[in-house]
Amino acid sequence: MATALEIQPMIDYRHLVQDGRLHGSLYTSPQIFADEMEQIFHRGWSFVAHDSELPNAGDFVVRRVGTQSLIAIRSKDGEVHVFYNRCPHRGATLCQTSSGHRSRITCPYHAWTFALDGRLIGLPDEAAYPADFSKADAGLTPVARMDSYGGFIFVNLIPNELTLREHLGHATELIDALLGLSPTGRIQLSAGWMKHKMRSNWKMIVENQVDGYHAPMVHGSLIAANRTFATVRDRKPTSPTRVRDFGMGHSDIDHASDYRAAGDRLFRWTGGIDPERLPVYVKAMNDAYGPEDARRRLIEGPPHSMLFPNLSLAEMNIMVIEPVSPQHSIQYTIPVFLEGADDLNARTLRRCEGAMGPAGMLIADDAEIGELTQMGVVNLEPEWILLSRGMGKEEVLANGVKLAGLMDETSQRGFWSHYREVMAGSQEVSQ
Repeated sequence: MATALEIQPMIDYRHLVQDGRLHGSLYTSPQIFADEMEQIFHRGWSFVAHDSELPNAGDFVVRRVGTQSLIAIRSKDGEVHVFYNRCPHRGATLCQTSSGHRSRITCPYHAWTFALDGRLIGLPDEAAYPADFSKADAGLTPVARMDSYGGFIFVNLIPNELTLREHLGHATELIDALLGLSPTGRIQLSAGWMKHKMRSNWKMIVENQVDGYHAPMVHGSLIAANRTFATVRDRKPTSPTRVRDFGMGHSDIDHASDYRAAGDRLFRWTGGIDPERLPVYVKAMNDAYGPEDARRRLIEGPPHSMLFPNLSLAEMNIMVIEPVSPQHSIQYTIPVFLEGADDLNARTLRRCEGAMGPAGMLIADDAEIGELTQMGVVNLEPEWILLSRGMGKEEVLANGVKLAGLMDETSQRGFWSHYREVMAGSQEVSQ
């Protein structure tokens, strides 16, 4: 006997996401998770790869955006293409490894073969197909939209009305700040990605990336053990460090405001190393930007930011968040190598390993607190999560960017405010 399909009630996201508080179901509901994959990751812009990961024709990476597996590959003409990781014949997965090099893409099922630009160039016994079969119509399927900024490649699977520049908004300043630490204005993501399975909802990782409130508690053991980590920044509630809400869900912890207030000491952002130990890099920066501007850049350092929804410019690391389920995520981390700064890059690699590697102290702390929080929100009571620290005290700049104290929750509220508009706005448009 046939039964009617169960129709899920529409979720009221404007009720679940309020100014200063959130409903706990946002971290646990399978229906909400499915909505997020569709409305945020498929209909919005998401980071997929960096140009430097594909230096040569045939180089590829496989990435997941929302529920979709994608292949980013460089073709022989130097262009980067992003295709769905699915054979158009019978649907088999084409690339099973996370990265590599191929002269062509061959399906493991029936050996349909594709050029690097996606064209179908060969298949067994082509004559067996009907007369109207055309290889030109059976190539790989590209994503609907792909665009890049500063080498960071983004995709939009189901087209929306926003260009990438409109999506990024003021966050282009953050990418520019990172690129501006290279004498050539370019970075390299070539060291290889570290992969951490996190037992927490993807949005908890987003929140934590730009949370200045937790460090003394969650990272207390590291602060006690590492004098440089403890003293290179002012971590007190009175710190001159600002958190910033850039709009469109993008935010950061502006450590540069602390570095500037502390004086003219260079390289506080990389442990306070003596500039004399990096003579090649310092000279290259002076030659590229002039002594005054180079000095400013080397004082202020890189951004510590979160770009909606899945990309973190985590100072000299790049982190990417991959949602898996309401309770599980994967966090990918890679060190940022600055083109023209080999002497600094060796140090960056070691620091990334120490913080984010298999025995890294930072990632272990954050993973544990994320798991504990996920375990907590499963409980039915208290029903609401508070997110009101510093609310109403922000300074709003002329361009709309909001500034607040290091331990205020302004950056998290900025993420959730945009989340609410994306999730509720999509419902209101469809009604």
